[in-house]
Amino acid sequence: MTAAETTEYQRHKTIIAILLTCVAYGYFNIGDATIKVLVQRGFHFSQIVFSNCVVIIACVAAVGWWKDGKKAFVMRKKGLVVLRAVLSCLVGIINILALPHVKLTTFYTLVFTSPLWVAILAVIFAGEKFQLNRILATVAGFGAVAYAFRPGAGLFNAWAALLLVGAFLYSAGLVVLRMVGPKESRTMIILTGSVVSIIMVLPFLPFHFQPMTWYDFGLFFMMGFLGAISVSCISYAFQNAPAASAVAPFHYTQIIWGTLLGYYLFHEVPDDRVILGAGCIIAAGLYLIFSESRRAPVVRLRGQT
Repeated sequence: MTAAETTEYQRHKTIIAILLTCVAYGYFNIGDATIKVLVQRGFHFSQIVFSNCVVIIACVAAVGWWKDGKKAFVMRKKGLVVLRAVLSCLVGIINILALPHVKLTTFYTLVFTSPLWVAILAVIFAGEKFQLNRILATVAGFGAVAYAFRPGAGLFNAWAALLLVGAFLYSAGLVVLRMVGPKESRTMIILTGSVVSIIMVLPFLPFHFQPMTWYDFGLFFMMGFLGAISVSCISYAFQNAPAASAVAPFHYTQIIWGTLLGYYLFHEVPDDRVILGAGCIIAAGLYLIFSESRRAPVVRLRGQT
């Protein structure tokens, strides 16, 4: 390819990575809403995690075999893939332990520190450079979240500190995905994470298993199917974007999807602060998309050979 064609190709990959990140976090929100429904129906977290991971494994393994055959099940960087899976499990444990002890607004405010951590960790461990447009979009997005959720004076306590650790570990997992590089099998990245999660909850399952109706089965299948798509999108985005900080700020789009789902599914009417915050996040996202589409990317991405 010519230099112009290469530049255009890299821009195209950047926009695709950003759009897939938005899709992923939208589906994550649907999964969160489904979990809320399942918990209300009396299901224990171990059964939710187990069923979700089984569906993800089935979907991802089938697609991987169909697309790449045996190659889909080969890991090139086993240590990093397993590390990412362990980090993901630790985040799940932390959220389960701490969430009942903090306000939901505090939880989301702390979770949304993730793009800030990603920007810092990517510089330290992935050799990326700070870019002003990405930092501005990240800070603006977090400011909008803090304004919308107004966590208040009760933000800092032991459980909140634990959630902050969880946000840090989640961010570390995303940076590890970046370090894994675009040539690693996404099938194995996702399967490894799901298998480790199953191992984590398996000891609890026999004591908390609850029979499922067809309605419950449908909810579990939908959650797992969308979860498989979500994790695939995130994996692609962080493996192929020009930098982790280019896609991390789109984590904030969760406030938009969450507001819409809360309104239509749980009749939660957003106040003016949430609407204004969501508008600021949309504006910051559009700015970042526009600036990234005009940037002349490097010809070779980190992790490529």
